Amino acid sequence: MRLPNPFRMNDWNNKTFFWVFQAIQIVFLGVVCLDLVGYYIPIAREALAFLYLTFIPGVLVLKALRLHDLGTIETVLYSAGLSLVVVMLTGLTANFVYPLLGYTRPFSFAILLLTLVAVVQVLLYLALTRDKGRTGESPGLAVPSSPAVPFLMLLPFLAIIGTYLRDNYHMVTLLFLLLVLIAVIGLAVGFDRLIPKSCYGLGIYTIALSLLYHTSLISEYVWGYDIHHELHLANGVLIPGLWDMTIPYNTNGMLSVVALVPIYSLICDLDPVWIFKIVYPLLFALVPLGLYRAVEKQTDARIGFLSIFFFFSFFTFYTEMISLARQQIAELFLALTVLAMIDKTMDRGKRAFLMIAFAFAMIVSHYGLSYIYLFSLVPAWLLLAVPERLYSWLPERLARGISLMRPDPLVPARTGGRAPVRTLVLPYILIFAALTYLWYSTVAEGTALATVTGIGDKIWNTLFTDSFNPTTAQGMHILTSQSTTLLHGLAKVVHIATQGLIAVGLLATLARRERWRIEPEYLAVSLVFLLINVAGIVVPFFASSLNTSRLYHITLIFLAPFAIIGGIALYERLTGWIHAIRAAPFMGTAYQALAAFFVVFFLFNSGLLYQVMDDNPTSMALDTAGDKPVFNGREVQGAVWLFSEGNERPIYVDGTRWWLLLGFNPGSQRYVPANASLLEPNSYLYFGTYNLMRESIRIETQAHAVTTATYTDAERFIRDHHRIYDNAGSAVYYR
Repeated sequence: MRLPNPFRMNDWNNKTFFWVFQAIQIVFLGVVCLDLVGYYIPIAREALAFLYLTFIPGVLVLKALRLHDLGTIETVLYSAGLSLVVVMLTGLTANFVYPLLGYTRPFSFAILLLTLVAVVQVLLYLALTRDKGRTGESPGLAVPSSPAVPFLMLLPFLAIIGTYLRDNYHMVTLLFLLLVLIAVIGLAVGFDRLIPKSCYGLGIYTIALSLLYHTSLISEYVWGYDIHHELHLANGVLIPGLWDMTIPYNTNGMLSVVALVPIYSLICDLDPVWIFKIVYPLLFALVPLGLYRAVEKQTDARIGFLSIFFFFSFFTFYTEMISLARQQIAELFLALTVLAMIDKTMDRGKRAFLMIAFAFAMIVSHYGLSYIYLFSLVPAWLLLAVPERLYSWLPERLARGISLMRPDPLVPARTGGRAPVRTLVLPYILIFAALTYLWYSTVAEGTALATVTGIGDKIWNTLFTDSFNPTTAQGMHILTSQSTTLLHGLAKVVHIATQGLIAVGLLATLARRERWRIEPEYLAVSLVFLLINVAGIVVPFFASSLNTSRLYHITLIFLAPFAIIGGIALYERLTGWIHAIRAAPFMGTAYQALAAFFVVFFLFNSGLLYQVMDDNPTSMALDTAGDKPVFNGREVQGAVWLFSEGNERPIYVDGTRWWLLLGFNPGSQRYVPANASLLEPNSYLYFGTYNLMRESIRIETQAHAVTTATYTDAERFIRDHHRIYDNAGSAVYYR
């Protein structure tokens, strides 16, 4: 008996779909009811609630749209994306409607569960009525028989066990093994061994998830930077049961934080801390999978895998992004937008619906990514529209003469005598811009709109006076600063080489687009993103508004494939110069060389090489001794005690512990000044574990766009203070 493919439920016939769907819903609600009356089944509610929220609404929307035969990967991706859109819109609607009806706590478990079930029932009705002609046999489930399947599925569990051993026994052996195995997989794909192409999609997802878990699961509390304030805002919705959209802070306008986190927390019955640490990585790992599918459809499977291996090897993916929950969700919607954009076979109206839905979701998820993508669309559209209009207006003979007898690389060819399909059109850009302005100007007192205008003014005022200045252009500072050691200097060279490969790849694609088959829209946006990369190096205050590493990570969403194309083009040219060797038979060797190069890139970025050589370790997971924004239970307990005092006295904290306190009360804390005499009277001084053990405080100074940190003796700050709290992991002093 052939089992129906559960990853393609929208392709099932209506009878099978209806009964299986109702069975899933009954089991889910039954487990929830058992939990409410005291019969808890471990993991059952959490897992079923996650699947219910993440996939069921999206599958129903796909079926209502009559989008079929998308394939397993596309169906999973679109189902997840559309489900998140439905869940966020449900939370937004409930927050406005229920208070008008007299119910003042719309973000509470009972009302949200009933609302979500009602929304799902409406979507089920629409799906069955609009897709009533769906009959016949449901697609079967095909599982690759390769032994690579269980091996790849083991990786996330290795990360989970490895972080448990690290946190409780200070053992990082399994995490070392995990990173080595990921490097081996990269080499195996390059050498076309062990991992068949049918397993590439599974490999991309499990590697991405294991990399995310090997950092997100360290500590029992959230770690990093912005995520502490995101946690504060999510709790600010859960405690009163209502989202206050008037709080004037950029992140308060992001539904990916103030709606999605509370809903997942309530329905899954998980603390928001674990939503950030467990659930969001499960969602964010879909980004590389979506990008892999987009690249594979334009090139081939091996180029797609190596491209995404490059993308998630860059350290920002599994370090900085762990502490940026809102950007994780926004990048998922951008990846889905890319996937829909390059699909020229989809019905035009359905594709427009998907792209606009994902555009809105991106806007309400992260303002920075939305602005970058919006501002890239206009020049990308011009790159596509101007040559196309030019060739359509000029006589055919003159147009051919201007183009030197070859078509423009950004003008798509006609297929079957029909006009080329264009997916990046002006109405889409105008709708995107209108939604952006309406949301950012009305929510959170318009702070997101004011932020981007302020950055624009700052850039414009310094553009012609401080360009290439390392103190104002953060990217230039990174390039020109002296590396701390020889090994770190070598890593910088490897990073610069990847950008060189990207530039070569774009040139090679423009020269021979018929070979690489990159869609014009994707290529046009990629050219703009390359310029954004350059702007991050030379334009004052541009990269620092996000952070240079984050900006580069965002551009790799489009640019990563061109590093592989550039590497192949360079290899072919080099072998072509050796007259005794023909380039074509050495295509396999090109992949091998690229796999070896990007494995080295991964070993540098993961911090494995630095840890082995004991050379200024950088890994959040492998290094347990350095001063990093990773906080233990005693530090959290000390912060909870401090804010339980309930007064508004100033709280001084150093540059690292600042982020921990940001999650409790961002209005009362101060940075420890370099001069101890500047500490205000009647104030608190908070010390974390690092401060107590090393008797050291991190002092940060800002010079234009560059932040520098120095460590100074902690003793001189506490001479006139009384220790009023101490739990051997954190301490509070009062003056």
